[in-house]
Amino acid sequence: MTDLLRPEEFAAMIGMSPRTLANWRSNGKGPKYLKIGDEPPEGKQDRREVRYPRDVAERWALAHEYRRTVAR
Repeated sequence: MTDLLRPEEFAAMIGMSPRTLANWRSNGKGPKYLKIGDEPPEGKQDRREVRYPRDVAERWALAHEYRRTVAR
């Protein structure tokens, strides 16, 4: 398996808060991630640990790199 980043590590890498990443995950935004552990029973909250594959996170961050913002 590739090197995995905890949400706190990825957040620090891109200058965001871990809470922002949590919001992105619940809204279907941001890079793909993994949930580590057994799936919870139906009706129970999913408390599995989240990890970002480093290569996926780095590609995602580079794809969102901008030199300037264009006014619309």
